Amino acid sequence: MSEKDEILSILSRPESIRFDANKKNVLAIKDQIENLNKGSLNGVETWFLDDRPTVGNTRIRRYPTGHFVFYSSEGKRFLFTDPEGFPLHECEWKKDPISGKTRLALVRMQLDCQQWFGIKPDANTFSIFVDFKDRAGSADMTLDDLRREAAKAWDIPFSEIKYFYKDENFIPHGIGEYEIFLCKDGLYVLPDGAFDHTVFISNMPKVEWDPLDVITVVELFQSAPLGAGGAAFEFFWGLYEDQGRETKPEPLRFRGLPVYPTEKAFQIFSAFFTPTAPEGKDLMDEFTDYRLSHQITWDLRPDPPWRYFSEKYSVCLTVQNNFLYKVTSMRDPAALPFINCSRGGKTSCQRQVHVTKDYMLLLDGEEIFKEIPLQPLWQIFPQQGPAQEQPEYPFGWRKFFNGSVPKVDPVKATLTVPFYPEGAAEIEESSLQPMVVDQILFYMEMFPDMPDSLEKVGRVLIHNFDTAISGCVDCTKKRNYTILFSDPEFAQKNAQLLWDYAASRNQLEALRDVSFFPEKEYARLVYTEKYEMVFRWIPFDSYRDPVACEKILNSVTHTMASNALLFLVGPREISKQFHSYSLKNIYSDPVQNMPFFQQHRKMYPETQVNPEVTVFFAQKLGHKNITKTPNPQEQKADVDLSENIMGLT
Repeated sequence: MSEKDEILSILSRPESIRFDANKKNVLAIKDQIENLNKGSLNGVETWFLDDRPTVGNTRIRRYPTGHFVFYSSEGKRFLFTDPEGFPLHECEWKKDPISGKTRLALVRMQLDCQQWFGIKPDANTFSIFVDFKDRAGSADMTLDDLRREAAKAWDIPFSEIKYFYKDENFIPHGIGEYEIFLCKDGLYVLPDGAFDHTVFISNMPKVEWDPLDVITVVELFQSAPLGAGGAAFEFFWGLYEDQGRETKPEPLRFRGLPVYPTEKAFQIFSAFFTPTAPEGKDLMDEFTDYRLSHQITWDLRPDPPWRYFSEKYSVCLTVQNNFLYKVTSMRDPAALPFINCSRGGKTSCQRQVHVTKDYMLLLDGEEIFKEIPLQPLWQIFPQQGPAQEQPEYPFGWRKFFNGSVPKVDPVKATLTVPFYPEGAAEIEESSLQPMVVDQILFYMEMFPDMPDSLEKVGRVLIHNFDTAISGCVDCTKKRNYTILFSDPEFAQKNAQLLWDYAASRNQLEALRDVSFFPEKEYARLVYTEKYEMVFRWIPFDSYRDPVACEKILNSVTHTMASNALLFLVGPREISKQFHSYSLKNIYSDPVQNMPFFQQHRKMYPETQVNPEVTVFFAQKLGHKNITKTPNPQEQKADVDLSENIMGLT
């Protein structure tokens, strides 16, 4: 196949182009293909019109790795593919009707598992009205004065407040009165590969995509699917590299309100960009301090990670400088990548990849999951020496299912994260569970008798906490945990999280008696046993049926041993039945009043929650009654002007 036929074949792949505007760009390249000249510019093969390549007449570039990028007549990248034409990201650009400038309208990016997600600039606008006209000196207060108050209240540098809250974000309505608004970009899962059907992941601070000026923050980073960071930075790198074709762009800075500077974030940033700390400052000390992170500058790295999809072997590879970092196997029920450990990479659940002279071996524990011949296209060098020996573990994560790992949907297994609503809607039941478990752990810390009580707990029942099972298990002490689940994908994810956490702390021996069982088949049998601690989530569908709720409470109390502890999530009215079942309520809070939900509301003020759902911490009365411990006095901070402003973030 000739080069031009290869290019036409890539542009004809049905899954590559989903934006209507890009169909015109494809037709334009097909019409121009015979008139394109080819040359090399800075080591990159370039197809262009006229005598020499410019930003405006370049249509195609192929990097030394074989990856293709296609451009519109305005020099905007609209498609990026691997060497065999698998699409990695597609961009849609539109003219701003006011400024006339061409701006990024949408971008969709493909994950290693072939699921798509995307960014929509200016997806959401938040606004708030503030009135401080009765405040002393309000007539002389400047916008910078407001920003300084906000910076002080949220402990964020003034420069970062000013960066996001520009003068045009303040609309005056008279002396001391302002409407303040803030636009944010949105991040979405695209189940069908396009924006016709979306699942909200998170907002992000607004980015000026052309030119790219910041490394942005995903506010709800725990909702991002596995691999989303790498795929997004692949797009950021490409966009930034495009902008430097004629003049060197300004370095990027990590900015947000606030930023979340973790070691993992630094690793992915530095894979694509080169950091520079202020003179005389320690790089990691600067980065890990959220007040100082913005002072580090990030320049283009010439050798980022490159991804390769293989339809023949059903894998996606990530390669950097001829080193194979990870492999994702398509339609793999375990939904975990294989990591190369030879340079310090950390595996999940003993899944590693080793590269020999002729093959790559995907190892799942001691077993070979796949053996794949190396292809010259991937530009991978073999590793020196044998595969790195894994530490000896007493058992693997599948043991938690007692030899019967549930059948899972490989696509759904890649999306086992909590998703929260984008606008004025209630948080779904499963996504609420991580917040509730945080509240339960808070109750445990508050209860003065908890250390003594936990010493007496030998058997624990966890029922219907599928999204947050691992948060209910204590790895520090050996106990018998019986876990009933109804969602196999979340159960598997939590078993993996639990195993990784305990293995990293050499605590797996304490989890030998942890067992996961499907609710339908095992609930009746499990409830014939006695437990010293029970975690029980009553499904929202049962709230409308008081009789059903009481039946659940009855079954729970019958399985509780004398003086057993109960963490119950259910309708607030169910507490009226506690006395009848010898339950003493120790603490309880409606979810809508919990600090963890209120923290979420600061960023997403329209988010709602089922007003009935309540978290209870109770104890079954035995021979010795307990005295209820009063809730600590809640300190309510005054809501001042600066907090109102920051409520928009």
